[in-house]
Amino acid sequence: MPSTSRRRFLAAVGASGLAAAAGCSALGGGRPDVTTGSGLGADASHALDDETVYVAGGESDLPEPPETAASVEDADAVLATPDADRVAVVRALRAGKPVALAGGDPALAVRGALEAAGGRTFGVESVRARPVPVAVAVPRGETVETFTVVDDGGWSRPVLDPFGWALTGRVPDCQTFVPESSADDEYAYAGAAHVVGRLGSGEAYASRSVASVARRDAGTFVRLRTTLHAEADDGYAVELAEREADFPDDQRLHRTWPNPHTRSGVRVANVSDATRSTFAVEAEPASDRARSALTACGGLRTEGRLAYDHRTAFRWQRDGLLSPDRHYGSATGRGEWVLDP
Repeated sequence: MPSTSRRRFLAAVGASGLAAAAGCSALGGGRPDVTTGSGLGADASHALDDETVYVAGGESDLPEPPETAASVEDADAVLATPDADRVAVVRALRAGKPVALAGGDPALAVRGALEAAGGRTFGVESVRARPVPVAVAVPRGETVETFTVVDDGGWSRPVLDPFGWALTGRVPDCQTFVPESSADDEYAYAGAAHVVGRLGSGEAYASRSVASVARRDAGTFVRLRTTLHAEADDGYAVELAEREADFPDDQRLHRTWPNPHTRSGVRVANVSDATRSTFAVEAEPASDRARSALTACGGLRTEGRLAYDHRTAFRWQRDGLLSPDRHYGSATGRGEWVLDP
């Protein structure tokens, strides 16, 4: 994807002050002055304005991008339905081109296409019992970043908006403590899996799970680090962000982090249960700024394969005359990784 369109999009996001919405200081309505640069509040479909997109499969079921290409070879990216010709989709992935699959079970289709393409490490976090209009795979060298998009009513164009965000948006850097280790250099980046949503009332959320792998004589060791990000809107302040990953009972979690602490106005608690092979962190704001936009991190180290049931949940609150009024965003599903391409 040409870097010029990414720069143009991010510049537009910064100029318009897009990002977090109303925090504690703006409970009467309106947008706060906290800008995260995530692009989650932007009309991200404009990121496709300068990209030529090859459209495949049930084309009548797909929105038309601003510019289309006649072939995969002439395209910058691909938009397809899961029943599209797999050869074309695989060819695009092998050429390093972003692919968005819309309709059916798009996350499952993305995983199948990536497995067929081979040659790269990746992970996909699917979402159950929620509308998922599109899933995106963006090859980056020897790895892939994937995006599973939940339709909470906030995407004006539920396919093109999140497709554009996957190409140009970002999950902000962590505000909480992430421990370092003398063994960091032994771990190689193996990809990132995102779950993203935007509510009809304007709140937005994202989780980004990054895997890294160290191969030693004693076995394969894996780190999974998850960043949680929530943005408020129109008087509903960020109240809570949670992440759980439940591994098989016989899979040992060697370590989970961070230790409970407060940093940059964000309070984080590690409530993992190593005896049950469950990783869990909770984050809540401890400042007005974090009530407008909160970013927190947690992680784990394990051995062997990386497959788990996940749950990510977010909550926003506005104080009412009689009791608090809340909005919710959540995603539950399965995370599975291919670490040996």
